[in-house]
Amino acid sequence: MAPITSRPSLDEHDVATVRQLYGEAQNWTRHYEQLIVNANVLIVSACLIFVGLAFGDKVSALQASLLMVIPFGMTIIGITLTNTLFNLYAVCIRRMSRLENLLGCFDPVRFDAIDRAGPLLPQEFMALPVKRPTSVRFFIGMHGLLGCAYIGITALKWL
Repeated sequence: MAPITSRPSLDEHDVATVRQLYGEAQNWTRHYEQLIVNANVLIVSACLIFVGLAFGDKVSALQASLLMVIPFGMTIIGITLTNTLFNLYAVCIRRMSRLENLLGCFDPVRFDAIDRAGPLLPQEFMALPVKRPTSVRFFIGMHGLLGCAYIGITALKWL
């Protein structure tokens, strides 16, 4: 996407609509970021409860193996949910970038009269595709490690 340097004429209704759409996109972006963190914390906490149950003193190796299927399945659900929420987050970021472009935030000369500092937003913000935030990379990596740990711990129970 290239920066719009000749801004289309917008009447008051159009500007109000763009402002409303931009605000909604920001709210949904924050919502998806929070959902990524909160959902993963809940999933990991629930998994650890089942791990604790599986390795109680009175649980056989077969029972422990059957109980460990639950956290392993929840790990797969966690990875899928994290990717789904990231995709929704990325759609909102792309929408915000388009609206920022429409408003002239990337125009290098539009705000020169104010402070000669160049565009309001750096052009790197227009770069697509949207990169995964640290939280998404962290939770996907953590689910991968936990999945491997669940398999290893279950194997140790059989020894």
